[in-house]
Amino acid sequence: MKMCTMKDDKDLCLTVYSDGFGLVSERRAVKLAGDETRIQYLDVAQRMEVESLRIEGLDVVEVNYEYDLVDKAKLLSKYVGERVYLKAKDLKRECRLLSAGRGLILEDIATGEVLVDPEGELILPKLPDGLLARPALIFQLRPCETEEIGVSYLTKGLSWEANYVAELKGETLGLDAWVEIHNESGITLTDTRLKLLAGEVNRVIKALNLEKCVYSSMSEERAPDFEEKSFSDYHLYTLQGTTTLKDNQAKQVRLFGAHNVPYRRYYEVAPCSEDVQIVIEMDNRAGDDLGMPFPAGTFKVYQRDEADGSLTLVGEDQIGHTPKDEIIRLYIGEAFDLQCERKCLNKRNDWGVRREEWQITLKNHKEEPALIQVLHRIPGTADVEKVSHAWKRPKADELLFTVELKPGATKDIDFAFLVDERIHVIKQIEREKPE
Repeated sequence: MKMCTMKDDKDLCLTVYSDGFGLVSERRAVKLAGDETRIQYLDVAQRMEVESLRIEGLDVVEVNYEYDLVDKAKLLSKYVGERVYLKAKDLKRECRLLSAGRGLILEDIATGEVLVDPEGELILPKLPDGLLARPALIFQLRPCETEEIGVSYLTKGLSWEANYVAELKGETLGLDAWVEIHNESGITLTDTRLKLLAGEVNRVIKALNLEKCVYSSMSEERAPDFEEKSFSDYHLYTLQGTTTLKDNQAKQVRLFGAHNVPYRRYYEVAPCSEDVQIVIEMDNRAGDDLGMPFPAGTFKVYQRDEADGSLTLVGEDQIGHTPKDEIIRLYIGEAFDLQCERKCLNKRNDWGVRREEWQITLKNHKEEPALIQVLHRIPGTADVEKVSHAWKRPKADELLFTVELKPGATKDIDFAFLVDERIHVIKQIEREKPE
């Protein structure tokens, strides 16, 4: 039987998805003269999905995935009743293995003595049939001549996630993007081309074209750590050069970096809340030193202490997949010195017309101005009146107030709204009228 291992690799490519799986694609040099009928294809992932296997260059009739790997218990169980050797103090005794359950029980073939948990080294004549030192694919072939074969398959145990580290510097920030790749697939991939696919791939309908994913082209025009491009309805990041990803390893690889990125810092109070959230916002566009798709991941935001130059974590947040030319908005924590209080001053219902009067009080105990955006939930059919500050209605059921507070200042936002609930009653009656 012809044997093929990773040492025969001519090209190895790994595409990792963020949903916990990866696509391994490799081309190996295998010289077949035309009379071989079986190939043992070694060095495959223990967690491979056999139904995803794609083979090029061979006329394969049958594929068997052999993954019954050697361990001590399996090895000894295969030799129960068989001849083994016990080596102790330079003396080698031929024995029969009687039991290997809760300790070893041997029978000395020459003397008939029964040895229970003997001291010494147990030697087995050979590796029993059916046990493998590593997983293997066994290809049953129709005779053919070839010098190269290609094998692609999906495997569980591979994933990646993006991590972003930002440092606030006055009116701009510095940004480093990293990807953390996890390999628990049961195989070490040496000198592999690495690709990361960002997006949610539907595994049920198998919407991804595997061949295109494996053999997508690479451009030499740019030289960052990863090259990004649109791919189908996703985004594909290709590492320049090759890397080695060991089994049971987590690896950090730099995705990209950006400097002097303009950002906005303001504060936001969510509807039905009094917590003042710190918001960092930036435009993901080329003119702001960005303009690239951001894979979903975690943002860590630092700021330098001018007294000693040390960095301090000031917050972190998660983002979803963000295309270019969209806003990246981070909620990094709650402001200590800003306060918000909501009060319903009056609520009444006059014959089906409900009217509510509200007051939102903002206080700034900081030593610098603060821009605060306050959102307030109202019924979608409400009419707004008697408003003390400029306002917007970003949604039918939300009001937005933007207030700039000077250091030590306090401001009250007063407003009222009314809802004519009689309209809903009339519409309900009309719907219930018999035709």
